[in-house]
Amino acid sequence: MSLELVDIAIRVTLVIATGILFSIVFLAYLRLKNRKLLFLSVGFGVFFAHALIYVPQIFGPAYTISENAHLLIHLVALTFILLSTLKD
Repeated sequence: MSLELVDIAIRVTLVIATGILFSIVFLAYLRLKNRKLLFLSVGFGVFFAHALIYVPQIFGPAYTISENAHLLIHLVALTFILLSTLKD
């Protein structure tokens, strides 16, 4: 029972952390309006959306997605973040 509680706490904490990180980067994009911050905010936005989608798995097995889908989501987000660092 305590392991489930720790799992819930970790997932909720990760959602909060990615939400804060996404909001900081997105607010920076709104202030500066450049393509580099756009790509960076899209990448962190994908991570934030993935974290929000992943939380309902603790409430039931109906929301499970495969490991390949997780890897694809991470690949898309990291691609946008990579594009933002390469953009000069």
